[in-house]
Amino acid sequence: MVIFATIPFIAAADDSEDSSYTDVTVTSVEYDPEVFMPGDEGTITITVKNTGDESVTISRAEIYSKDVTNLNDEAYDTVGALGAGNSMEFTFNVKAPLKEGIYYPRFYLDFYGSSGLSYNVPVKVDDTGLTISVIDSPDAWQEDVSKSIQIRVGNPSQVTADGVIIYASGDGIESDQTSYFVGALEPNEYVDVTFEITPSKETTLKLNAEWNNGMNSHTSGISVPVEFGEDTTGADLVINNVEVSGGTVTGDVSNAGLEDAYSVIVTVGSPAEAIEPYKQYVLGSLESDDFSSFEVTYSIQGSSSSFPLVITWKDENGNTYSSEYTVSASSSGMAVEGDDSAPSGGAPSGMNGGGRSGGMGMMGMSGAGFANMPIAEIIIGLIIVIGLVVAWKKGYLAKAAKAVKEKLNKGDRK
Repeated sequence: MVIFATIPFIAAADDSEDSSYTDVTVTSVEYDPEVFMPGDEGTITITVKNTGDESVTISRAEIYSKDVTNLNDEAYDTVGALGAGNSMEFTFNVKAPLKEGIYYPRFYLDFYGSSGLSYNVPVKVDDTGLTISVIDSPDAWQEDVSKSIQIRVGNPSQVTADGVIIYASGDGIESDQTSYFVGALEPNEYVDVTFEITPSKETTLKLNAEWNNGMNSHTSGISVPVEFGEDTTGADLVINNVEVSGGTVTGDVSNAGLEDAYSVIVTVGSPAEAIEPYKQYVLGSLESDDFSSFEVTYSIQGSSSSFPLVITWKDENGNTYSSEYTVSASSSGMAVEGDDSAPSGGAPSGMNGGGRSGGMGMMGMSGAGFANMPIAEIIIGLIIVIGLVVAWKKGYLAKAAKAVKEKLNKGDRK
């Protein structure tokens, strides 16, 4: 009878003890990184809280998944008591699967002497990384000539890319700066970067961006072919209106290219020898579609009937170019171009580097373009036109015409 009398009390105690486990709930889940890339390693931290009035005993905690790998599955084989109103964190080291998608590993708490708590934890896996695109690059490259290439690095992913570094490399590639440190790149944010590239041969330029997603390093990159060819957008200097007389050669230099030329210098080459007072003629800067006059004095040995005019100039990156034009020592007109414009390591022998100040043109006039215009003739023509207009308005022209007509009529009567 005593045994039977105690049975309801034992059952009631068990029921009360079981109900206390229902007060344990998951209050938060944190991810590092927030979104995994395929194969990334990171952590999932799950916080549980006992919202009841009684302490509960947790035997162990585990996270199960056939896709997301738990790297520390024995970390919580023994847990212990969770007091009323208290919280407890469980951090699991995990590895994401190799395919994109949303996965639901199961978090499980095993309570001592009772049932357990089960909770599905969503894990996002996204293969979206940084993107690199070329904004501006040369139409053609030249050997040992520095050219600018501008790229845009964007972050189309859902999370911040940390520690972003951009590199330029390649066999036969030299860059003014081997890398750029960008730092953090927020979602939907981008940055533009410019590299000055000097190729020593035809090759492939590699542009890579490295960044961190949590504790994981990633790389995105593109390859740009570097092929040599003629620069169709640069300055193109042409000599014309050449006059040769008594050891002096004069003419015009026109820039037929699409870009400005800097530090433009004209001189002569062998068999001629540049002499004072105009050994080399400094034109300075020459804008696209502009021209300027030059004058070079020279002497020539032997019976040579022709000699080269040599032009050197620089582009905006400081690369030096030169062209030669063959001139007859006894003729005038258009010079005949010799070697095409080509980059060179420096100015020809006997030439200084020049500057951007304009040189003096013919008849002491400076600058380019308007220096050779017939200003005096234009002014005289304007004065004549203005005088005629004034005479017409005041009636002088009509009176003069009438007087001339009367004299003619008198002559006829005689």
